[in-house]
Amino acid sequence: MADLLVEVAVNSAPGAIDKTLTYRVPPEMAAGVRVGSLVLVTVGKQMATGLVVDLQGGTGHSSLKDIRAVLEADFLPPHLVELGRYMAERYFCPLAVALSAMLPPATGRRLERRWRWVPTSGEETAASLNLAGYLPSPARAVAAYLAEVAVAGESQLRPFARGRELAGALKILATHGLIREEWNWRQAPGVRRPYWAVPRPGAAAALAGMERRAPRQARILRALLEGGPRPAADLAAGNGYTALRRLEEMGLIELTLGPPAGAEGMPPSRFEGGSEEYGNHGGAGGGVAPLQLNRDQEEALRAIEGALSQGGTFLLYGVTGSGKTEVYLRAIRAALARGRRALFLVPEHSLIPQVVARLRQAVGDGVAVIHGNLSPGERAAIWERARRGEIRVIAGSRSALFAPLPDLGLIIVDEEHAGSYKQDAAPRYDAREVAIKRGHLEGAVVVLGSATPSTETFYLARRGAINLLQLPRRVENLSLPAVEIVDLREEFRAGHQGYLSRRLRQEVAAALAAGRQAILFLNRRGYAPHVLCRRCGYVPLCRHCDVALTYHQDGTLRCHYCGRGEPARANCPACGGSLVRLGAGTQRVEAEARALWPGARIIRADGDTTARKGRWEEIYRTFAGGHADILVGTQTIARGMDFPGVTLVGVVNADLSLYQPDFRARERTFQLLTQVAGRAGRKSAGKVIIQTYNPADPAITLAAAQDYRRFYEQEIAGRRAGGYPPFVKLVRVGFSGRDEAGVIEAAHDLAGSIKGAGAQIEVLGPAPGFPVRVQDNYRWQLVLKVPAWSRNKARLAGCLANYRPRHDIRMIVDVGPVNPW
Repeated sequence: MADLLVEVAVNSAPGAIDKTLTYRVPPEMAAGVRVGSLVLVTVGKQMATGLVVDLQGGTGHSSLKDIRAVLEADFLPPHLVELGRYMAERYFCPLAVALSAMLPPATGRRLERRWRWVPTSGEETAASLNLAGYLPSPARAVAAYLAEVAVAGESQLRPFARGRELAGALKILATHGLIREEWNWRQAPGVRRPYWAVPRPGAAAALAGMERRAPRQARILRALLEGGPRPAADLAAGNGYTALRRLEEMGLIELTLGPPAGAEGMPPSRFEGGSEEYGNHGGAGGGVAPLQLNRDQEEALRAIEGALSQGGTFLLYGVTGSGKTEVYLRAIRAALARGRRALFLVPEHSLIPQVVARLRQAVGDGVAVIHGNLSPGERAAIWERARRGEIRVIAGSRSALFAPLPDLGLIIVDEEHAGSYKQDAAPRYDAREVAIKRGHLEGAVVVLGSATPSTETFYLARRGAINLLQLPRRVENLSLPAVEIVDLREEFRAGHQGYLSRRLRQEVAAALAAGRQAILFLNRRGYAPHVLCRRCGYVPLCRHCDVALTYHQDGTLRCHYCGRGEPARANCPACGGSLVRLGAGTQRVEAEARALWPGARIIRADGDTTARKGRWEEIYRTFAGGHADILVGTQTIARGMDFPGVTLVGVVNADLSLYQPDFRARERTFQLLTQVAGRAGRKSAGKVIIQTYNPADPAITLAAAQDYRRFYEQEIAGRRAGGYPPFVKLVRVGFSGRDEAGVIEAAHDLAGSIKGAGAQIEVLGPAPGFPVRVQDNYRWQLVLKVPAWSRNKARLAGCLANYRPRHDIRMIVDVGPVNPW
């Protein structure tokens, strides 16, 4: 009889073992083993858990180890195992590493070794105990206890013996066939119901007198009065539990276990109702009349609904404010009506609360969230609920793509052009590519949406590889905002001081006078990015990275790579001269705005102000609710947000991303400017002021004209001429270590190996990373241009597999890199 063999990806330490291992399945376990089963195996002398990724048959394999136990027969769906195989092959990573992206955190799960009494009948037990009477005393005591309780863990047996004495007793009993070893996999705990805060009568009256005296309590009350009941943890994240408890003691709020009736499916408030297309347009379940679709939206929706029965991939290309999300929501409802489930991916955590509010308004309950800011316990609980089929729709960032939803029918990838869909840590996958593959494996529809699609995606759509759907105009016949370019060179020649131009100051003042809101956008946090001594040229550098420190308003100099900081000096440590602060970050723009308009309510959203959990939601609700006049921020506010009161957007410096050492620099600049410009004039006429030192650059002029088509034609022509994606596949191989000479040598060795392999691969480098040193590790890289990917991929894979740098040097392979290294 043939043995059942299984291929196992060991997942206890992803990456430690870079290949799958083969084990034999004992006949008594064979019925419970299938692809996706979680099993217990031995690796060397250590126990480890692993996933079964393939089943095989054969004879003469007595030398193979047996699996020790089947912990969960149906742990991971087979199609997700197949998706892991695709990722491992495409991104040159071990299968165990690829599968690690799909597994839940281990929180609440524990492997427990147990011992079971083998005899079953009373006669067998009596005879066995009689035999045990001739064994050493610890073994006799353990046998008597197990005969009574049937099964016990080692902790329950310690009263009878400990350490080696217990191990010896168990070995003797097992040798005589009286007990057998087994392993128990403790399941994840059930989902705990969180506390919710509900406003009580008298809360509104108390709010007015609380603004100055207790601002944290006031913020909580305002959020509840205007947004309805909310999870207590969300409110406490931005304001503290002390404020919550004090409000409860005062009788102004009530804390309930779980949401009050109807709260989870309630329509969003005006605070929760907007994101780019996430504005409150109504929908099923919300008690608001649904928005009437225009002809373009109807055609797009009809095409998506028609594909739900067989699957397909679409690019939904629509200008900012064209109603893409209304199409998404109706497509999700159509999928749910067919008994399918849906995923809704967004590129920024800041967009998730608004998306969830719209989804709950559209489809009611059964909506959950997955993103990197959740605790391991929260992620594990949602993973389990998704696997059990208790969730109908999951919204989240790229990690939500791997949620084990059964009967998946629709995957939405909104703002598909965003670089955050590319993972920078292993496994280094592109969520857009993986979403398309998952849709293919499960027969689901995949919709990629954007007002500024990536050049690669639009190229595929133009060639017919994916279906192109277009929304060429804004909903309700609203016009795109008027865009004006301000030449900062002229501001300098005129002797103007400050980072906000004269024209921008005029428009901000006009917006404030009209009772409207303004956004000031600068994609750089901190106060001053450059600090130097004008006498001797000294620049404070990070001691662990080859980068200059950035001055922050709290009086510290910080490294934006490793996060380390130090107190700022007033004088140069080299010559005693004064240190000056040059350039501007969001903190400096905020300070200038406060000086210009002291009566305005100004808030800031960047990596410093939104680091604390729940802080972004507080900022968003404050601005969306009309409690602030000017919002200063980075790319957090550039896409996805719909603020009806905003009539002016000012781009403080459009040149920051224009000359980065990256072939995508102009595309990123165009996308960022187009997206941030789209925040203006969502409900009434809007205006955008773009400040730049390069007013004639096509990336800026075409963004001002909101002319994506012309930009695409120029960009694709340049990439064809230069040999860049989509005409080749880029692969970056990075090397890092504390010994720079060894790192450089490793990069040269691999470069020579690839050049000698005879493949048509262009090798750029080795070249230093930017910066070359981060956290005391030196970084060098190769960039490979691989034409005819399907033909040359196997040869490249062979070169990479056969090369091993020395143990103290790390090699990183990144297929399709998006961010500079």
